[in-house]
Amino acid sequence: MSAHVTDRLSAYLDGVLDVRALEQVQAHVRTCPGCLREYEELRTLRGLLRTLREPVPPAGFAERLHWRLARDASHPRRPSLREVFSARPTLVRVAVVCATLLLLVGIPLGWLSGWLRVAALVHAVGPEAPLDMDTYLRHYLVLSADRSLTDEVATTLVISDAPAPEPPFR
Repeated sequence: MSAHVTDRLSAYLDGVLDVRALEQVQAHVRTCPGCLREYEELRTLRGLLRTLREPVPPAGFAERLHWRLARDASHPRRPSLREVFSARPTLVRVAVVCATLLLLVGIPLGWLSGWLRVAALVHAVGPEAPLDMDTYLRHYLVLSADRSLTDEVATTLVISDAPAPEPPFR
């Protein structure tokens, strides 16, 4: 027994099926009492709908319709967020996934790399490394270059004339 044709009965009544589909529906309706009953109900409903009178639109309906269509054409509305996501779902989903991965992976890696650099610096220098006066003085002078020379700076320059300790040989 062939599959039921209830999904094609409306198209059969409207006469829009091709020849092959038309023959299949006719053959099935002749042999299937359920589909024949459905076909008869649709045909009866179609006849009842044709007996109804044509609806009359309310006064001014056509003018309001034209006015709204003209207004909508002159002011295109912005698509809603739902429409944006449904228009190009693949592109938007890829962008959201990439942004999420960047946040979930990038931020912790950036945070860890900062701590790793600090840990490597502490390990390389060591906690007992002597203070390099020349480097300290250079940094101080660069940072205070926009300030005028005062006694405090002059005192620092005089104190720093002491020779720097020799680095140990390795």
